[in-house]
Amino acid sequence: MRSHTSLIWLWLTAVVMVVASACSDYKCNDYSEYRRVPSVGWRYADSVKFIPLHADSLCKGRFVVGITHDDSYRFTELCMEVTHFSGSSLRRDTLRMQVVDRFGTWTGSGIGSSFQLADTLPVGVHPSGNMVVVRHIMRTDTLPGVNKVGLFFVPDR
Repeated sequence: MRSHTSLIWLWLTAVVMVVASACSDYKCNDYSEYRRVPSVGWRYADSVKFIPLHADSLCKGRFVVGITHDDSYRFTELCMEVTHFSGSSLRRDTLRMQVVDRFGTWTGSGIGSSFQLADTLPVGVHPSGNMVVVRHIMRTDTLPGVNKVGLFFVPDR
């Protein structure tokens, strides 16, 4: 009976430690959202739009752009353009994600044929409620294999 009680306390301690580590400042973000891309592919003319809302009217931090793709993605990299207001000026950043390494191995993490990648933009000031637009800038009209595009805002602490 005593060993059964010890196992319960050990299990409860492990659960509390996992929950506490999940709420550390490093992992918390102010905004996060994923948008699905049509199954026929991500067209060059189709931008993915987000409207992050923050607790303050102006927040200093960085955007993280994430994508999920499947094994039908046929390029070694993914280039995207992110347009948003930073303070009082329009800012346009370019992201270049390596999707496959030089040996042909997917660089993202995932299970089965679904993989996820993320890249971070420089720190800036973002007004709450202003639109952030993400579009691919690959040299093809329709980009197959991308399933979702996500945006996260991580406050600068």
